[in-house]
Amino acid sequence: MTAFYTALHLAFLWIFQLVPAEPKLGPVYHKITHLIPPDFPLLLIAGAIVFDLVRRRTETWSRWAQSIALGAAFLVGFIAVQWPFADFLMSPASRNWIFATNQFPYMFPPTFAPVRNVFVLTDHTPAQFWMRMALALAVAVVTTRIGFGWGEWMRRVRR
Repeated sequence: MTAFYTALHLAFLWIFQLVPAEPKLGPVYHKITHLIPPDFPLLLIAGAIVFDLVRRRTETWSRWAQSIALGAAFLVGFIAVQWPFADFLMSPASRNWIFATNQFPYMFPPTFAPVRNVFVLTDHTPAQFWMRMALALAVAVVTTRIGFGWGEWMRRVRR
């Protein structure tokens, strides 16, 4: 699924830039000559690969123990790849047709942080950062457990 998500998102990213378009509403802050593509996809596939590798070793564990291990593995794998990649996406090297980080909707004013390629700090203290990471871990664990439950229910569905 993550490979499909990535491939579809990349297709939108690269094909939209080939479609001629121009803004019909104001205010227009940027000269636009084609459809504006979505942002580069999140690298969820890295977390999914780590998830699959860890899952092989946890098959005999209880569903909650598996959910904790796999949720944590997914989060660690995702952050380990996405964090440095996000730094790259903020750099001038990513402002090209492949990554499209220089493409902005016409209504974004020049003072908008993404247009200026400025990182906006949302966690003002280390405690806020770690609270959000703990929340991300909790969400990863709970959604993994929901996925197990859904899969077990789907396995029992008969025609």
